[in-house]
Amino acid sequence: MTDDPKLPVINADTPPVRLADLADLLGGESSRSRRFLGGLVIGALAGAAIAGAAARRLRVKEDDPKA
Repeated sequence: MTDDPKLPVINADTPPVRLADLADLLGGESSRSRRFLGGLVIGALAGAAIAGAAARRLRVKEDDPKA
Protein backbone atom coordinates (compact mmCIF):
# COMPACT_ATOMS: atom_id res chain seq x y z
CA MET A 1 0.00 0.00 0.00
CA THR A 2 2.89 2.38 0.51
CA ASP A 3 3.76 2.20 -3.21
CA ASP A 4 0.46 3.80 -4.27
CA PRO A 5 1.37 6.66 -6.69
CA LYS A 6 -1.78 8.60 -5.72
CA LEU A 7 -0.65 9.11 -2.13
CA PRO A 8 1.38 12.24 -1.35
CA VAL A 9 5.00 11.72 -0.49
CA ILE A 10 5.81 12.96 2.99
CA ASN A 11 9.29 14.39 3.06
CA ALA A 12 11.26 15.22 6.20
CA ASP A 13 12.53 18.42 4.53
CA THR A 14 9.01 19.81 4.03
CA PRO A 15 7.27 21.13 7.14
CA PRO A 16 3.61 20.19 7.48
CA VAL A 17 1.05 22.79 6.42
CA ARG A 18 -0.93 24.01 9.38
CA LEU A 19 -4.54 25.08 9.28
CA ALA A 20 -3.50 28.49 10.58
CA ASP A 21 -1.21 28.94 7.54
CA LEU A 22 -4.06 28.11 5.18
CA ALA A 23 -6.40 30.49 7.00
CA ASP A 24 -3.76 33.22 6.68
CA LEU A 25 -3.49 32.66 2.93
CA LEU A 26 -7.25 32.80 2.44
CA GLY A 27 -7.71 35.79 4.77
CA GLY A 28 -6.52 38.39 2.26
CA GLU A 29 -4.86 40.64 4.83
CA SER A 30 -1.15 40.06 4.14
CA SER A 31 0.79 40.67 0.93
CA ARG A 32 1.50 36.92 0.74
CA SER A 33 -2.20 36.20 0.94
CA ARG A 34 -3.11 38.79 -1.72
CA ARG A 35 -0.48 37.31 -4.04
CA PHE A 36 -1.87 33.79 -3.46
CA LEU A 37 -5.47 34.89 -4.08
CA GLY A 38 -4.43 36.85 -7.18
CA GLY A 39 -2.74 33.77 -8.59
CA LEU A 40 -5.81 31.71 -7.78
CA VAL A 41 -8.05 34.14 -9.67
CA ILE A 42 -5.70 34.28 -12.68
CA GLY A 43 -5.57 30.48 -12.79
CA ALA A 44 -9.35 30.19 -12.59
CA LEU A 45 -9.84 32.72 -15.41
CA ALA A 46 -7.26 31.03 -17.62
CA GLY A 47 -8.85 27.62 -16.99
CA ALA A 48 -12.30 28.96 -17.81
CA ALA A 49 -11.02 30.53 -21.03
CA ILE A 50 -9.37 27.28 -22.13
CA ALA A 51 -12.46 25.23 -21.28
CA GLY A 52 -14.71 27.68 -23.14
CA ALA A 53 -12.51 27.63 -26.21
CA ALA A 54 -12.45 23.82 -26.23
CA ALA A 55 -16.24 23.63 -25.85
CA ARG A 56 -16.73 26.14 -28.67
CA ARG A 57 -14.36 24.21 -30.92
CA LEU A 58 -16.35 21.02 -30.29
CA ARG A 59 -19.67 22.78 -31.03
CA VAL A 60 -18.34 24.25 -34.28
CA LYS A 61 -16.99 20.83 -35.31
CA GLU A 62 -20.36 19.16 -34.62
CA ASP A 63 -22.27 21.80 -36.61
CA ASP A 64 -19.93 21.58 -39.62
CA PRO A 65 -21.47 19.18 -42.20
CA LYS A 66 -18.09 18.77 -43.97
CA ALA A 67 -16.42 17.23 -40.92
